[in-house]
Amino acid sequence: MYGNWAFSWVQVMAHNKVLLSVLWSGISLLLISGIALLDQQVSNQAWGWLLLSVVLMSVALARWMDSIKSAFLQLLMSLYVGAMTLGALGWAGVALNESSLLGWVILMTLVTSNLIHILSSLLREMARGLFQFDALAEALKLNNTPVFLSNFTTLLGFMLAAWYEPELVPMSWVVVIGAIVSYLVALTVLPMILLSWLLEFRVGHSSDRMGYAFVVKWMQSAPHKVKMLMFVLTLLLMGLCWLQRDLLPWFSQIVWMVAGMWLLFAVFWQSLSLALLNTLANFLALTVAVLVFVLFVPAHPLSVLLIMMPLGLIVDDGIHFFSRYLRAKRGVFSDSESAVRYAMASVGRPIWMTSWTVMLGLFVLLLAGQGLIQQASLMTMLALVVATLMILFVVPAFLIMRKL
Repeated sequence: MYGNWAFSWVQVMAHNKVLLSVLWSGISLLLISGIALLDQQVSNQAWGWLLLSVVLMSVALARWMDSIKSAFLQLLMSLYVGAMTLGALGWAGVALNESSLLGWVILMTLVTSNLIHILSSLLREMARGLFQFDALAEALKLNNTPVFLSNFTTLLGFMLAAWYEPELVPMSWVVVIGAIVSYLVALTVLPMILLSWLLEFRVGHSSDRMGYAFVVKWMQSAPHKVKMLMFVLTLLLMGLCWLQRDLLPWFSQIVWMVAGMWLLFAVFWQSLSLALLNTLANFLALTVAVLVFVLFVPAHPLSVLLIMMPLGLIVDDGIHFFSRYLRAKRGVFSDSESAVRYAMASVGRPIWMTSWTVMLGLFVLLLAGQGLIQQASLMTMLALVVATLMILFVVPAFLIMRKL
C-alpha cells in the first residue's frame, strides 16, 4: 500500500517491455489453448447474454469516464480475463454447466470493479497533471492492496462455500481461477498496454476533483440530521428482521465466513475497529438485501448460493473506501473528518460508477430468461444498492460521529 514499489515495477516493465510481452504472450496462448479441452454444457444463448452485458457496461463507462479508449480497454481486458479463465478451466479438467455459469456473473462483476478503480485512479491522476506513466504507477500503488483483498476475499469465500456445499465446486473453480487471473492481469498485462498505448490527452471528469466530498460537508454542517438518519436506518433494519425473523438462522451459515473476513482485514489494515466496522457494514448490507429479496420473491427457497452471490461485490466497495481512509489517517490527515473527505473525494465517484455499471450488466442478465441467473442477478443488485448507500452515507456518518 505504501512505498515506491509501483514506480519500480512500472520502470522494470518499461525497460523490459518487449521481453515481458513475448513471455506473457506465450503464457497466454498456452493457457487459452486449454479452451479446446473444456467440457461445457452451456448454451450459446447464455454466453450471448453474458457478452452483451459486458459490452453494454463498456459503453456506459465510455460516457461516465469521458474516455472511449478506457472503455475499450475495459472491454478488452474483460474478454481477455474470460478467455484465460476458460483455458485454465480446460487444463484443470473442470466441466461447466448452467449452474456454474453463475461463477461467470461473479467474475464479470469482479473484473469490472477492479478495472474501474484502477482506470479511474489513472484518469484522476492524469487530470491532475501527471504523465500517463507516472499516473499508472500511482494508480497501481493506490489500488494494489484493495484489489488484492477484494479478489482474495471473493475466492476464499467460494472455496469455503464449496467445502460447505460440494455442489458448488464447479462454480467455485470459475471464481477462484478467475480471481487469480484477474489480479495477475491487472498487475502485468494492463500496465504493459498502458505503457505502449496512450489514452486521450484530456481525460478525467470535473467531479473527480472533489468526488463525493460534498456528502461529508453536509454531514459536518448537519450533525443532528446525521444522528436522525442513523436512528431511522436502525429502526428499518430491526423492522425487516422482525418481519422475516424465521430467516435469521440462515445467516448462521456464513458467520464463520464473516469472521474470517474480519480477521483478514484486521491483519492487512492493522486496525481491529475499522476491520470490524467494514465487516459489520458488509454483513448488514447483505442482511437487508436478503430480507428484501425474500419479501418480494417469497416463492423462491433461500440457499447459501444466493446469499454468497453478492458477497464479493459488496465487500469490494468497503475495501476501497477504508483503504483510502487509512491511507489518509496514517498520512497527512489525523482527524476523522479530513480523512473521510479524502476517501470520499478519492473513491466516492469510482464506487458510484462501479455500482451503476455492474447494475446495468446485471439488468441485462435479468432479461436472459434463466431462472437461477435472474434470481442471482436480482439478489446482487439489491445488495449492491444497499452496500453503496452504506459506504457513501452511513459509514462516513458513523466515522465522523465516533471519530475513529
